[in-house]
Amino acid sequence: MSDKTSDKSEVFTRRSALAEGAKLASAAAMMPALSKAALAADEKLRPGVTPFKVDVPQAKIDWVMRRLKEVEWPDAPQVEDPWAYGTSLPALKDLVNYWTTKYNWRRREAEMNKFPQFKAKVDGYYIHFIHEKGSGPNPQPLIITHGWPSNVVEFAKVIEPLAHPERFGGKVEDAFTVIVPSMPGFGFSSKPVKPISSATVAVLWEKLMHDVLGYTNYIAQGGDVGYAVTREIGYVGTNCKAIHLNLLLPGGDIQGEEEKAAAAKWTRFNNLEGAYMAVQRTKPLSLAYAMNDSPLGTAAWIFEKVHAWSGLKNGDPWSVYTRDEVLDNIMVFIVTNTFSTASWYYTGGREEPRPAPRTEKITKPSGFAHFPDDVAFMPRSYAERYFNVVRYTEMATGGHFAAAEVPDLFIAEVRAFCRQVNA
Repeated sequence: MSDKTSDKSEVFTRRSALAEGAKLASAAAMMPALSKAALAADEKLRPGVTPFKVDVPQAKIDWVMRRLKEVEWPDAPQVEDPWAYGTSLPALKDLVNYWTTKYNWRRREAEMNKFPQFKAKVDGYYIHFIHEKGSGPNPQPLIITHGWPSNVVEFAKVIEPLAHPERFGGKVEDAFTVIVPSMPGFGFSSKPVKPISSATVAVLWEKLMHDVLGYTNYIAQGGDVGYAVTREIGYVGTNCKAIHLNLLLPGGDIQGEEEKAAAAKWTRFNNLEGAYMAVQRTKPLSLAYAMNDSPLGTAAWIFEKVHAWSGLKNGDPWSVYTRDEVLDNIMVFIVTNTFSTASWYYTGGREEPRPAPRTEKITKPSGFAHFPDDVAFMPRSYAERYFNVVRYTEMATGGHFAAAEVPDLFIAEVRAFCRQVNA
């Protein structure tokens, strides 16, 4: 890419966001839901790839419901902000009431199974992944990596529009073949026997994309832990042509007032909200005993992050999410017993042997989407010292879980980055 191209940036206004969202929603409403069988019919399975279907034993669901109905609620301090000391007691009671009276796992499980899902063995791990083949003759391969406390359900609203834009008012030439894997220790992938890091996952994803699925010139996208994985793919992904990130944290040389202010925001976040990181980085097993035995505890730990890290209206989680969406994410951790192994990534980043710290600049074309309500984000000047920045977009709205919060903006930004890289 030329320097002229790398100067391109874009700001999505609220008006354009609403227009794009209305177009997607209108088209989506007219689209019939695709069955898993119909989606999988076009899938030519490669050696070692096997179809997968979410099918949780009923005994596990019954256990979750029984534990929720036997809850011993804690005392909560009488303060003005019910979220000040952790998850709001009234908000969690409301969520549990919905969970036990209206939430239907089997119905939500069927929604998950509308996506074609598979497993493949990569370096000893059985990796679960959604593989939605895109429309048209030459869809761009795109691997999207989730973070914590999240899993593949975070991307439920963006997979089909990215893969089949013509069904949602877009152009077929913008189609992606979308691959959304579960990291080892999350959801339906197998679990590591000890903590591993994002560097290990980056190597697994390169092998999944090229050695297993046969893709070259793929694009990688990620936020949160997925940001660390995708950044590492920028170094080790021989068959990756470009990376797109919706997080950018400090970790290198800080220069200038704008960068200092952004780094200070990250420091404030760690001071006020970082207790979970300290526990998960140092004593994750002690935490896991409580969480694996308590659906309520798992829900409280995750719901707090959803509330604190999202771009909500007046602090109301239901201004952005449905209760079903929040519970889907929580339930995947519970029904797979992966709260513990998912939290190990904070320990793995500290402990796992790896090459010397990366200091060289990533040369692959790199794009950044700064959603304003994210926990922190470094400015473009910082990014340009460590990445080959071809796009840096200040988004109009949205937070840490952008694909779930503002799917229309997320889709438009990923499409725009791909067009720019392929121009």
